[in-house]
Amino acid sequence: MSTVAVVEGILTRGWLRIQERIREQESRFRGLANSLPGAVFQFYAREDGSVGHRFVSEHTEEILGISSDPDGFLERCLSRVPEGRRREMERSIREAVETESRWEFETPFDRPSGDRIWAYGASVPERREGETVFNGVILDITERRRAEQAREEERARLESLFEALPTPVARCEAHASENSSGPEGLQVSDVNAAFEETFGVDASDACGRDVNDILVPSGKEGEARSLGRRALEEGILRAEVQRETPEGVRDFRLQASCRRPGDGPPEVYAIYTDITGRKRRERRLSAIFNQTYQFTGLMKPDGTVIEVNDTALQFGDLTREEVTGKPLWETHWAQTGEESKKRLKEAIQRAAEGELVRYERPVRGREEALDADFSIRPVTDEEGDVTLLIPEARDITELKERERKLREAKEEAEKARREAEEARREAEEAKEEAESASRAKSAMLANMSHEIRTPLTSVIGFAEAIGEETSEEAPASRFAGLIQKSGKRLLRTLDGVLNLSKLEAGRAGLTLGPVDLEAQAREAAREASAKAEKKGVDVRLETGPARARADEGAAEIIVQNLLSNAIKYTEEGGTVWVRTRQESRIQQEKSAGAEAGTEAGPEAGPESGPEQTKDGRAPAAAVLEVEDTGIGMEPEEVEAMFEPFRQESEGLSREYEGTGLGLTVAQRAAEQMGGSIEVDTEKGEGSRFVARLPGAEP
Repeated sequence: MSTVAVVEGILTRGWLRIQERIREQESRFRGLANSLPGAVFQFYAREDGSVGHRFVSEHTEEILGISSDPDGFLERCLSRVPEGRRREMERSIREAVETESRWEFETPFDRPSGDRIWAYGASVPERREGETVFNGVILDITERRRAEQAREEERARLESLFEALPTPVARCEAHASENSSGPEGLQVSDVNAAFEETFGVDASDACGRDVNDILVPSGKEGEARSLGRRALEEGILRAEVQRETPEGVRDFRLQASCRRPGDGPPEVYAIYTDITGRKRRERRLSAIFNQTYQFTGLMKPDGTVIEVNDTALQFGDLTREEVTGKPLWETHWAQTGEESKKRLKEAIQRAAEGELVRYERPVRGREEALDADFSIRPVTDEEGDVTLLIPEARDITELKERERKLREAKEEAEKARREAEEARREAEEAKEEAESASRAKSAMLANMSHEIRTPLTSVIGFAEAIGEETSEEAPASRFAGLIQKSGKRLLRTLDGVLNLSKLEAGRAGLTLGPVDLEAQAREAAREASAKAEKKGVDVRLETGPARARADEGAAEIIVQNLLSNAIKYTEEGGTVWVRTRQESRIQQEKSAGAEAGTEAGPEAGPESGPEQTKDGRAPAAAVLEVEDTGIGMEPEEVEAMFEPFRQESEGLSREYEGTGLGLTVAQRAAEQMGGSIEVDTEKGEGSRFVARLPGAEP
């Protein structure tokens, strides 16, 4: 008995110690369970079909708002679950018990206070003798569910916006790609309707392909890959790009943002805004802005330079970086003196207040300054506030120089006008003096004609009488011959002066009519034969019919003077030819064309001569030609040959005698009868004089 008592005592003490340990472990379990953030529970399901809770942590009341008493806890929980969810939750519990599998469930839960929360329950089964125990936890996931719901709503809104956006949008995932030059390629995962319409690509065809392979024009691949890498590295990218469309290459503004979800590859959302029209306008504006010859720019209202055109940069040999961001008065162009800079600052301030400012100022260039018509134009917004200033400068250096020259020219013209007026007055005075002198000369010549010619004629006549009354050997005869010779010479001089004076004054009293130029040439040659024989000059006649419409006396003067001149300047043994001919109309027109430097044809008009026949054509010309083998002269001296009192030899020791009036009188007479005299001469070779007078009709 004692042994049994000892054994019982030992067993009792052992059982007590086990109970103590169980209580300690249960206390620790409860303390641990109550320290956890969720509602910890232990649920059992026995073979007899009974279920219940052995333990529910104290946090249950805080989380669910119901008692944590294990008795009836399941019923209390189910009563707070919405009816539809309640049946589903009961089914999941039965299924977990029957299959002894993990139980997990999410459900809305209505707390006694009226608040609805979302509760998450999960437990793991443990098989024990005669029952299955589920150790689990209930968590309040209201905030998580709200966040998930917000995300879902946001995703729904984004999806709706994604599809509704009028601009093309592509969602891409970053994957390694054999076609990419970089480590990652951007494969399309979705596109919106605007993308399909703009780029002519169906979503089904685009998905799975590299976005750059679909859109990038040839030659732009490297740039596109670089933009893709930047979007992945920087997270946000903005750039202007060109992309292929069914209408050809167009300009787009690309906006890309990168998203890195925790459970997948990085995503890039690319938005393409078509800016082709804007770029075209910008290019046109840039072409106008940069191709104008004016210096143009943009400034902030405080005078800070924003942009300038190429013309201004090239003028100063500058780059945009050297001028943009600086006040205009600190730039290279404005360095033209402190006073000039001060005035520029004042002009900018006035323009910033809304005034259009314009004045002339110097602008410094690469090598020198120029004068410029400078202006600053304010640009205002809808409320009238100045938002921009447009400075412009137009080169007026040449204009200023022209103005200066114009002023000088006006001054010179005024001076010339005054001088011309003075010259006119002097000319009028000279004219009056010349007319007075002409009247005096006319009176003198009239007196000479009467007072000199009459006595001189008597002297010559008495000299001839003395010569006839005395023998040739007597000295008186010789003296009489000298007197007669000198008198005739003086008479010829007087006749020449009188004739020239009358011709120049237009008072020669010429009467035009038919003249036989051939007969006059033969008569003149006969009269000059004695003189020619005495000098040893051979005079040859080669005449043909030549009828001129001229004055008889004037024609005789021309013939005699030309023949006398040829004999005088031809040395002994020389020859003088006298020729006359009637020049045909065609020959006359060709000769007139040769004189003018052109060949006149048979259709030459009435202006070929001073008179015309009934058919309107010039009549044939009568030509007198006198050629000699005399001393000749330099061709450039021909023009001076017809000046009064000019001879080949001049001065007191001159070799050839004469007044120097013969050729002058002959030319004046020919011209007044509508004719001309031409000369062809060469020093030491002789001369040929050709006189043409208007022809007379048979």
